[in-house]
Amino acid sequence: MNNRKGNILIIDNTSRSRNLLKDSLRDHFNCFDVDSGEKGLKVVKEVGNRLSAVLINLVMSRVSAATILTEMNNLKLIPGLPVIVLIPAKTADEETRFYQLGAVDVIHKPYDPTSVVRHIKRAISMQERLKKDSTGADPVTVLSRMILEQSRSMEKLRDNNNHIVDAICTIVELRHLESGFHMQRIREFTRILASLVLNNYPEYKITPDKIDIIVQAAAWHDIGKIVIPDSIILKPGKLTSDEFDVMKSHTTRGAEILETMLDREDTELFSICSDVARHHHEKFDGGGYPDKLVGDTISMPAQICGLADIYDALNSDRSYKSAVAPDRAFEMIIGGETGAFNPKLLNCFKMGRAELEGYAIRTRQEEKAQQDN
Repeated sequence: MNNRKGNILIIDNTSRSRNLLKDSLRDHFNCFDVDSGEKGLKVVKEVGNRLSAVLINLVMSRVSAATILTEMNNLKLIPGLPVIVLIPAKTADEETRFYQLGAVDVIHKPYDPTSVVRHIKRAISMQERLKKDSTGADPVTVLSRMILEQSRSMEKLRDNNNHIVDAICTIVELRHLESGFHMQRIREFTRILASLVLNNYPEYKITPDKIDIIVQAAAWHDIGKIVIPDSIILKPGKLTSDEFDVMKSHTTRGAEILETMLDREDTELFSICSDVARHHHEKFDGGGYPDKLVGDTISMPAQICGLADIYDALNSDRSYKSAVAPDRAFEMIIGGETGAFNPKLLNCFKMGRAELEGYAIRTRQEEKAQQDN
């Protein structure tokens, strides 16, 4: 195991969920996953002292999260090893039980996979603080106090914002007759592109923490469509000029909605999400809307999300068109058929082609299987 990034064990008996979590965490941690509680316990017993945290997401498993926590207590690994549990609903009794068994955090489903990064980083930070505590207090007491402090922190405010706005964006998807895969895809496309910008173009000052926010902003970019009439959203044919003007207003309306909803104390999240909602349809040559920005006057987060949005739109069925193949979507964007993009961003798009196309194909197959069932 490589400790440079921190080693995270994912115990999850659902393959799709494991893949989603690994995709979200791999830029920040070394991820190791097992598909059962039995295997998870075996790994914890053998190499628990080399893990940075454990993430448990088990449904109808013979060895439950509570069993794992109990055994970790018996092995005296708690509170030394942070454990985060994902549970399917806000059930107070379950949450209290997990905390009593030593979990440092409980995440409620449905959750934003990218926000799990923040939960894990917070858990590891809490553990580091616990090691440094010099009060002589019982470790569990210290841990409880730290959890209480953290519950009042900015992370709590941000998570509350995320749940509220994610719910609204889900409504937008349902109105647009889209599956939940749309939000999943655009988050992953954005993460891939943003990571490539970080690694190749430091002048844009993209950081790992900022990528988390940009990914969240991508999920919320179309929130303004909630105020667009169904007659326009669901129209199977080409929009008239007047209808297109109404459709374009989703950018400015989205920024307004986020301004009223997001906690102003979370200034970085607010500014990036509002900017992306307003400017994800701007084009590098000034041919976009609503403000006809040119070049890098368009923020890099908005440029990244705009490209991810176009790529997902091409790869998805809509009421007015069928999906195109991923290789054709790539050609259309590189060839300028979908408008002008930053040459540096297009270079990242080329570098990430295999990963982007692979994810697009995989999720389309999962989506089709879900529809067939």
